[in-house]
Order: sequence, then structure tokens, then C-alpha cells
Amino acid sequence: MKEKLRYGWQYFRSRFEALVWITGLTLMATMQPAEAHASFCPLRLSGLGFCPGCGLGHSIAWLFRGEFVQSFHAHPLGLAAVAILLWRVFTILRKPVFYY
Repeated sequence: MKEKLRYGWQYFRSRFEALVWITGLTLMATMQPAEAHASFCPLRLSGLGFCPGCGLGHSIAWLFRGEFVQSFHAHPLGLAAVAILLWRVFTILRKPVFYY
């Protein structure tokens, strides 16, 4: 029983990053990009007008709705971010689990 628990924990640990990325993409895909929302961005809260990451979540939300022009206007790297994250998820899930 102890061996099964250890193997299960190792399997979970090896796949946890994929779970985090899947959850993040799902949350961004289901958010309403046209609505105003509170920002936790430290650059925006400090009063600086420019943040290279602001708009990325909106870009991903527009992308999942098929609005490619809106997505690009929200952030030009939205499509690249989704492609990189999906590649990372598939890489993690394909990786074999080695039991010690």
C-alpha cells in the first residue's frame, strides 16, 4: 500500500505543472475579455503606463473565441503564448514517470 501511495504521489508531482497550465488556459479561455476587471499588475498599480504582459490574458480569451484580430490588438504574442503552453503541456504529459 505504501508503494502505491508513493508511486501515485510521484505521478502527481510529475504532472502538476501540466495541471497548472491547463487550469490557467481554461480560466483565461472562459473569462470575458470585453469586460473591465481589477488588475493585480504591479506595473499598472505603480502608475506606469506600459506593461509588456498586460493584455495577454485578454488576447488568449479573444483567441479562444476565434477573434484573431481582437486577440492581436490586445497583445501580439497571445497566439505564441498559447502555442508554447500547449507544447509544454503535451511534453509533460508524454514524459514517462520514473519510479525511484
